[in-house]
Amino acid sequence: MRLMLGFAAALAVAACATNPITGGPRPPQGPGPGGTQFGFWDRDAEGAVDADFRSYVTRAYNVGEETKARTTLETDGFKCMDGNRPDGRPVPELECERIYSVNDDVHAWTVEFWPKEREPRAHYSRTHIRDTTKYYKEKRG
Repeated sequence: MRLMLGFAAALAVAACATNPITGGPRPPQGPGPGGTQFGFWDRDAEGAVDADFRSYVTRAYNVGEETKARTTLETDGFKCMDGNRPDGRPVPELECERIYSVNDDVHAWTVEFWPKEREPRAHYSRTHIRDTTKYYKEKRG
């Protein structure tokens, strides 16, 4: 019984140690090959990168330009899904996402084209994920 519990614990630790979020190769700092402005996500504040990315997307695309946006965004490493999917909830006409993980940070760029809206929605976020298998030296006071 102890052997089985030890084996189960070892499997759980191994599963946590793997990083399931990769999102492909490292995004560029600034514009990608297709022209998408990723911003200086590696050095700038999350809010600044988000504001610049949203501004770029709203200047570059209008609703109705989903085909143009999909071509460009997929060239820059985004994964896109159209609105023809059985999610059981309202979905955008086009939804594109680019995720990249480095160290303990997950960077995500999203673009959504919703019907009856004048311009697409865009967002950048940075999430810090702590790895439970690592030791973090922190100040306690």
